[in-house]
Amino acid sequence: MSILKKKIIKLPNSPGVYQFFDSDGVLLYVGKAISLKKRVTSYFRTKSLGPKTDLLVKKTVDLKFIKVFSEFEALLLEANLIKQNQPFFNSVSKDDKSPIYIKITNGQIPLIQTARRPKKIRGEYVAGPFPSAKTTKEVLNLIRRIFPYCHHKNPGKPCLFVHLNLCPFPYKDDQNKKKYLKTIEKIKKLLSGKSKSLLGELTREMQTLSRAQKYEEANEIKKQIGNIEYVGTTYHAPREFLERPTLVDDLTLARLEDLKVVLNLEKLPRRIECYDISNIGGKLATGSMIVFENGVSQKSQYRRFKIKFHETPNDYQMIKQIISRRFKNNWKLPDLMIIDGGRGQLNNALKVVGDFKKDLQVISLAKRFEQIYTPDNVLPISLPKESPARQLVQALRDEAHRFAITYHRLLRSKNFIS
Repeated sequence: MSILKKKIIKLPNSPGVYQFFDSDGVLLYVGKAISLKKRVTSYFRTKSLGPKTDLLVKKTVDLKFIKVFSEFEALLLEANLIKQNQPFFNSVSKDDKSPIYIKITNGQIPLIQTARRPKKIRGEYVAGPFPSAKTTKEVLNLIRRIFPYCHHKNPGKPCLFVHLNLCPFPYKDDQNKKKYLKTIEKIKKLLSGKSKSLLGELTREMQTLSRAQKYEEANEIKKQIGNIEYVGTTYHAPREFLERPTLVDDLTLARLEDLKVVLNLEKLPRRIECYDISNIGGKLATGSMIVFENGVSQKSQYRRFKIKFHETPNDYQMIKQIISRRFKNNWKLPDLMIIDGGRGQLNNALKVVGDFKKDLQVISLAKRFEQIYTPDNVLPISLPKESPARQLVQALRDEAHRFAITYHRLLRSKNFIS
């Protein structure tokens, strides 16, 4: 078996950037992937991918990869590597076009646009270059999910994006304009890789609005924080991955080791399961079980539960039901179970674990203060935001919540149609 085939077999199912090299060690191509294994394998399984791609595969004798935490990081790292190395087979070389940039104009209403050769105008913000129009569009789509923005000048009439809630229509009045200008500064921070400071800024803004009882606006900021964390919970700039290609593995191991110390575990929690429930007034209640192995999500092992009741539903009974149903299946046992909730949810989960005679470590994580409840400690464990252990359990809880609410919305939509 060739060295290349051995490397392809060992590729992880993680987001990242891959690089193809020829026999002289020359970099031929840089690409990104949500799953490195699936994407790279596809090149060598398909018989014909077109003349240029077939030539690329024929010339490739070696590959390297860099794992990242999110699709957003992969997009920016890919752009950075292409900018530095200008590989022959990348789109910049293939179509003979100049690199494409994201530009934020400096008018009274800043517009977010793309440009091939942006002129250096004082006050304008430029990010890039990006390898192709497709990549640039993907970056902008990800940003737009978090911060709706305006991309063309049309003060007279709202466009389709306004009706889709993807443009705030800053032309409406001074209040909209003022709010939009703040949003533009946040977008600049996100594009510049200053995600951590941006999250801190948004958290403070949300707390201020909450204290002023402006709950609707505070909830809007909360959603933005959630979206940024979903795009990349702990964002790292391309430079960090280039300086330390093993960054993802190093930080993941550090989080597992820190969690082992915090919880006083005998061994690293290699397999962790996290549970959450989602419902509105007990109606169409759903539960989720998500799985992380070695600190990495295993989506093929996720499970969802449609919760059924003969009596009035409550959170404790919901937790007991989904964990009971989990143990009735012959699934691999975890090293650690995490329950979304406080002491009450933990105690009910422990009762089910005891009923099934399972010797497992179980904890819960309460949303309000992000405190960890354990069976052995009377008081909850409070960890600082920068704690690797806290970052890991939060990532698990947030993923379990996302998975549960996605199923809940699906059931609601089906119920509405019927």
